[in-house]
Amino acid sequence: METAGSPTLVVTEWIAIVTFVLSIVVFGAYMRRNTVDSASTFLADRSLPPWIQAFSTVATNLNANDFIGMAGFAYSFGVIALMTPISTAIGIVVGTIAIIPFIREIRAFSLGEWLNERFGSPVGDAYDFIWTFVWMVINMGLYIYAGSLVLNTLLGWDLWLSIGVVVIIGTTYTLLGGFGAVAGSDTIQFVLMFIPLALILPMTLDLVGGIAGLIEGIESYQGTMTPSNHPLIADFPFGGPVAVALLYMGFIAQSIAYWGAESQILQRPLAAESAESAQLGFLYTGIWYAVLVPLFILLPGVAAAALYPNLAVSDQAMPVLIREIIPPGLYGVVIVGLLAGVLSSVDSQLNNFQTLLTERIYRQHVAPDRAAEHYVTVSHVAGVLFVLISISMAYYFSLQDSMYLVAQSLLVTIMPTFAAVAIVGGLWDGATTTGALAGIVFGLTFSVYLGVKLGHDATYIRSLYSLTTIMAVVGVVSAFTSPSDGETPTEFLSSVRNENMTTISPVVKRASVVTTALAVLTFIGAAVIF
Repeated sequence: METAGSPTLVVTEWIAIVTFVLSIVVFGAYMRRNTVDSASTFLADRSLPPWIQAFSTVATNLNANDFIGMAGFAYSFGVIALMTPISTAIGIVVGTIAIIPFIREIRAFSLGEWLNERFGSPVGDAYDFIWTFVWMVINMGLYIYAGSLVLNTLLGWDLWLSIGVVVIIGTTYTLLGGFGAVAGSDTIQFVLMFIPLALILPMTLDLVGGIAGLIEGIESYQGTMTPSNHPLIADFPFGGPVAVALLYMGFIAQSIAYWGAESQILQRPLAAESAESAQLGFLYTGIWYAVLVPLFILLPGVAAAALYPNLAVSDQAMPVLIREIIPPGLYGVVIVGLLAGVLSSVDSQLNNFQTLLTERIYRQHVAPDRAAEHYVTVSHVAGVLFVLISISMAYYFSLQDSMYLVAQSLLVTIMPTFAAVAIVGGLWDGATTTGALAGIVFGLTFSVYLGVKLGHDATYIRSLYSLTTIMAVVGVVSAFTSPSDGETPTEFLSSVRNENMTTISPVVKRASVVTTALAVLTFIGAAVIF
């Protein structure tokens, strides 16, 4: 990877960076005293209040991949990228209603554990094995590469040195302090990420001459929320307004798949202090996401397309903005913020891998009756091996032009299948084990076929086709098969009609309405402005 010239940091900026790194390592060592068993190591003793869950989820999800990759996506495709936070809020509401109350009710360690409870062991085990040995390696490699790109681009460090720094710091405090250290440090990192990045949007808008200058400086399809000739709709079977509507639906389908199936995201509500707290924390995440992503990531990415239209790689958009715009003295603060985003993702993925491998695979299938200390030790050894394997995936991402699109392409090959099974199983008691297994086999096969047929760029049409088709397969097969022994329906529809047994409290209902309304208002505002 070639490195552009980088500003020289002053002493106070180096002090800020070193202080941040040492602080989180010390915090991890301090939290070590609380990692005595699986619940404390992996789920912080199920004690997180909603605001900690939301901060931790946002810090984890808005990582350097998003700061760099999503900004690069906006650089390439324009303001239609604003559909990402809009659809995220909708996906979170769906997950809050259809999945969160049920996985929290049985005090599960993963979505796979609840799928086993709802349908039977083959369904949940498929989720746990695929997430542990396939998706997590991909995702961790993405996080490591995104972090190394920050150090490589902004400090001029060698790629492999940058990878080593990210891996050593993130692994050290996560293995020391467990999920308590992850959630606590994520909350601090949430603040550190957004203080420096709050400077980017006003400064870039000033340089391009405001919204009017921004629209004038980019391609026509990049400057509208209703683009009839956008590259992202090239693979849809229709053109014009119908294609645009299908693209919107594709964004929503992709968000539902992610927020309904991503294991490290679902780990936050699993660590909540109560079922209602789990749902509220999830919804608060959607509110933060709808506000922060447009202001701090997407609009600056579009502005970079007007300021620097000829970048060789779109992922360079945000680093170039930071390097060219942030004044001396604040450059190091921005690096601290981006490092915070990197580490908040590395720590979460590592801890989540340890959770699934130890609790859902090793304890269930290898050594079911060992002392609590044994499982903690196994998780530490597995965590180190996991990081070492993930480095090879980081190198793979370094060879791609857009890590965001590649990551989304891999995501929609795996996640719609399990999100569809979980949503149908949560909302409809008639879903059967046979239907769920048919959905998994068909879904993974169909998703791989779409990936080969349509390619990386067609993630939204693939998401829409996969999620809707797999839900239909689960429904149709279930309608013609009988329930198996051991199935545990959720009785969701009955609970909706009975206020005494409802899984959605009045507070959660109000928060769901607010989250949905914010998404709608964001869309209307974007459509009016662009």
